[in-house]
Amino acid sequence: MTSNKNQVQEHASTANRDAEHAHRHKVFGIVCMTFCLAVTVLFLWIWHHQTQFNDHYRKATFLMRNGDAEQAIAAYQTAIKNKKRTLFFTKEPSAYNNLGQAYLHAEQYAPAVTNFKKVIEMAPDVAEGYINLTTAYLRQNLPADARETCLRALQTFPKVAPLHYNLACAYALEDERQKSVNSLTQAVTLNPELKTLAQQEGSLKEIVSELP
Repeated sequence: MTSNKNQVQEHASTANRDAEHAHRHKVFGIVCMTFCLAVTVLFLWIWHHQTQFNDHYRKATFLMRNGDAEQAIAAYQTAIKNKKRTLFFTKEPSAYNNLGQAYLHAEQYAPAVTNFKKVIEMAPDVAEGYINLTTAYLRQNLPADARETCLRALQTFPKVAPLHYNLACAYALEDERQKSVNSLTQAVTLNPELKTLAQQEGSLKEIVSELP
């Protein structure tokens, strides 16, 4: 009698273990399915917004090539908005740089400055952001801001001709003639083609004749 009772208890214990194992297996399966679904949804979310970014970026670039800066601004803004939603790959300095260029073409200098600062924040080791920022300052007739930014940038990029050129423009606007000549000389030494550009630049026309 005792033997039968023990067998029943062992059978019940085995059944309980099997049931618990089956439950754990079911829970594990649900967790795996939920994880896979979440990863799939996340991937589709990122893929959708990356695709939207690419489409609007190309559209904006096309608009800029055709001289439609206002529409390009809207397209770049939409592209950037989608880029931010890609979650893991949100930084795209070129988009902010191109948006800043579009603002420059539209003569909206304050937002151009904001975007070029964003470019520098994202890519401080690239000279283009500094060049465009100083250009925006010069367009706003803010030579002191352009000068300070150029001098700071030239500590990192001493052989970037456009920075010397913009510094020459800033000095010329501040009536620092000799400093302007020196900076323009540096620019033309690094890139002789800038001499032709300086001859057409209002603030530098008279400076060019003093180049060595």
